[in-house]
Amino acid sequence: MSCFKLVREPKGGVPPLVGSLSDFERALSLLESAPGPVAVDAERAAMYRYSHGNYLVQMKKKGTPIFLFDIPTLSSQGADLSRLSYVSPMWVLHDSLQDIPAFAQMGAVPSSIFDTQVACMFLGRERMGLARCTEDFLGVSLEKEFATADWSLRPLPRPWRNYAALDVEFLLDLEGAEEEALRKKGMQDWAKEEFSTLLRKGRECKKRQDPWRGVSNITALGSDRLGLAVVRELWEAREEVARNLDLAPGLVLKDETIIELALKKPRSEREFRETGAAERVKVEKNCELDLLFDRYIPLQQQIKPKTWKEAVDRALSLRPSSLPRPAASPSKRGAAVPSSMKIWEKRHPDRLRRLEKASEEVGAAAKSLGIPSSFLISPRILREYFWTLPRGGEIEDFLRSKGINDWRLSLIVKVIEASNL
Repeated sequence: MSCFKLVREPKGGVPPLVGSLSDFERALSLLESAPGPVAVDAERAAMYRYSHGNYLVQMKKKGTPIFLFDIPTLSSQGADLSRLSYVSPMWVLHDSLQDIPAFAQMGAVPSSIFDTQVACMFLGRERMGLARCTEDFLGVSLEKEFATADWSLRPLPRPWRNYAALDVEFLLDLEGAEEEALRKKGMQDWAKEEFSTLLRKGRECKKRQDPWRGVSNITALGSDRLGLAVVRELWEAREEVARNLDLAPGLVLKDETIIELALKKPRSEREFRETGAAERVKVEKNCELDLLFDRYIPLQQQIKPKTWKEAVDRALSLRPSSLPRPAASPSKRGAAVPSSMKIWEKRHPDRLRRLEKASEEVGAAAKSLGIPSSFLISPRILREYFWTLPRGGEIEDFLRSKGINDWRLSLIVKVIEASNL
């Protein structure tokens, strides 16, 4: 049985929040004067608030204390948060794609990154949380228990600040251990390319087309265009309310209620109330989280149920030509390939055989490299290729269009070419 050193608090103690301009200047000065990369993490409150922005930013360099930047407070005082970009050209993060978009919104983006979670995958581990990585590479176990905290709360309780500080306490040590392991494995260049790809993706912050189509279980409506119109009108109404109240959309109106309204299409007040859409959204997680969500009951009480009834009425009064069309079918949209092998066997048995052969080759290639096969290429992308079968000369173009970068490209092209033999 493995034994890990359990760390309950950072070595320098639990830091206070940096919440004044003078403290902000002091922190920047100390960080900028220290050499080397900076460990960075951030906390948001998307379960509770409409904003997906950072409410807390943690930073630490070798030889400096841990700094916890109170982003809303500093922003309200006019702090130039983009200056966090210049603390160091190299940021060390864990699961950078979760953090970089919110930093980009702040105007604070580094020149380069090292992602300790991605490095773990190059080193043969599946996607792992920070605590698992520190156990694996440093023999250190972190006490982590506030991942679902409401980071918009002020003042932040001491245990939460402790949790946040531990997120950066060992990041630089972890980066050093992983860098050495990558060097021994000969994968430093691949890792650098992957980090650059992640940084670029995080900066782009692409918005989804027709985001209302992301409502959970929308496929239950099938080709019901009127039902889809109800979803669209309710989603747009919910977005406006959530934005105005700075409340998470899920605390304003649940996805399941949207779908129920779209299926039943209530025309009378009685039918509308039978769906439960007029009731306040309640969250049942556990005792601790219930108390956090209860903070938002006064905001929820400002929501007028007639907002949802009016949205349904607008959808039901639309002309047929104004109704949204169903999403493209699998035959017209490559990303929606069937996952059922029975469908493959029935419609394209030859492509199924090639897919199976390619999947085996991907597994063999990944095993030889000592990395998870899904890290080499997503099974979804592989299925999409063999379902749509672009012409031979389009293999590389197809893979690049799916975000396959150079270090993966030659490996995957060989796998696909071998499956065509």
